Amino acid sequence: MTTTFGMEFEVNRISPQSASRALNNGGISCEIPNRQHETILNWKAVYDGSVNNGSEIVSPILTASRLNEAVAVTKILKTAGAKVDQSTGFHVHVGINAFGESLNTNLAKFVLNYYSIHHAIGALVAPSRLRNTFCRSYNQHDAEYVANYVDNGGQGDPNGDRYRSLNLQSIQRHGTIEIRLHQGTLNGVKAIAWSQFIAGLIEISVKGVDLSANESLNPWSSARQDVATCDTLLDTLVNWSCLNASTADYLKNRARTLNG
Repeated sequence: MTTTFGMEFEVNRISPQSASRALNNGGISCEIPNRQHETILNWKAVYDGSVNNGSEIVSPILTASRLNEAVAVTKILKTAGAKVDQSTGFHVHVGINAFGESLNTNLAKFVLNYYSIHHAIGALVAPSRLRNTFCRSYNQHDAEYVANYVDNGGQGDPNGDRYRSLNLQSIQRHGTIEIRLHQGTLNGVKAIAWSQFIAGLIEISVKGVDLSANESLNPWSSARQDVATCDTLLDTLVNWSCLNASTADYLKNRARTLNG
């Protein structure tokens, strides 16, 4: 079972044409496709109406061994003048193949795990993202409704809402789930660590671990950010061999920096 990823970097102060030119000059094959949402073999630069005077840089389908391309891409974009602010986000797609043969059952587990510990995940992102209308969370009642819908064979979000922290509408459109919670970034190392963290949450769900029943994680907390619970979550992922210990340490430091 190979986990595949897609990365979307929203940036401003650089057009798709300028971003594509800079990446190609830097040795990263990048195209401006005729159709914005088509999947291509190279990186692509497209217009994004949600950012001011900017663009979205989208990866091809990546395996774990290719995630390091994000380091070169972000360095080139930064040198070319790209910026990020509160209007930009970094979105990660993970192919539904990561959920194995029992797709609906494992995806339902992931939905519950993800939203029940959203306060711990929230410690890893900028506070502004937790108030952003393009990546809203679900409370316990609504998350359980979504999980039940998925577990019974539903495809996507029963409310048809893609502007959620966890976007299930992407299943029908791209064959992926999309995590929209992270703020815009031009730090490739940060982008990779976040992607590995999301993959770890999927893996522990596929292993059958019910994080919503783990009292040490204070599930369904009303807090938006909880650094202590985030530490416990990261340790749990490491203990279940779902996340590298060095990546967990990096993310713990990120949480402390963001919430210091």
